[in-house]
Amino acid sequence: MRKLHAILVDKGFNATYSTALNYMVLYQVFDTIYPEKKRKRLMQAFLDDAKTLDEIAKHDLLLQYVEEMRKKIEERYIT
Repeated sequence: MRKLHAILVDKGFNATYSTALNYMVLYQVFDTIYPEKKRKRLMQAFLDDAKTLDEIAKHDLLLQYVEEMRKKIEERYIT
């Protein structure tokens, strides 16, 4: 997963770890139902969809923020 993430970032895509995970899942699903040529087009369309990639990145940031706040609250009130 890390290698796929690094490859996507190196190629200039706005790729988070979640983007790489989504890419992998989509590839596996498309691999079972579409021929290679169409699968390649669909995967490229996913990577070219800036709105989707931005949404995934936004969700990752939100989850990271929530986790940091949870830890701060625990440190402050539980310990």
